[in-house]
Amino acid sequence: MPAEFLPPLLAERYIGGVRELPEIIGEIKAEVERRHQEHDADAGPIYLVIYNLQRFRDLRKAEDDFGFGMDDKPANPAQQFSEILRDGSTVGIHTIAWCDSLNNVQRTLDRQSLREFEMRVLFQMSAADSSILIDTPAASKLGLYRALFYHEETGQIEKFRPYSLPSESWLAEAARALSQK
Repeated sequence: MPAEFLPPLLAERYIGGVRELPEIIGEIKAEVERRHQEHDADAGPIYLVIYNLQRFRDLRKAEDDFGFGMDDKPANPAQQFSEILRDGSTVGIHTIAWCDSLNNVQRTLDRQSLREFEMRVLFQMSAADSSILIDTPAASKLGLYRALFYHEETGQIEKFRPYSLPSESWLAEAARALSQK
């Protein structure tokens, strides 16, 4: 989304690419901690949007990290991202991520982190991949131009037809409406 459609604070602080990732993740993690400590219920929502999750290698979990022991070294972006997923939604910090395959999702997220994504959209994929993501092979039966919306809490699955990107005028109106909340 172009920066001119975002509220000024978000446009200035949280738009970046692969190189800016450690700084952005660190800032958002610090904001999660601040909101928890101060019980800041009036803070506005922050949406962490990650497009092409597979490109952000710094977010991949360590292959040799099994979670045992306590390290004195500071948390890396992958650990901070996991904490944002776990604790962020309770303080108004939400994550929206897009990834191209289950393989790449599993390189980045462990099973617990995947469960933090309460709502998921799946396109056509193998029955095994669909079963891993939503506990049913339903996405393997999708045709072209069809997708599934899955809500983890209710277990509800809804088939829909995704459309093209919204127009810039619609995006501007949506950004305006969101900034007024």
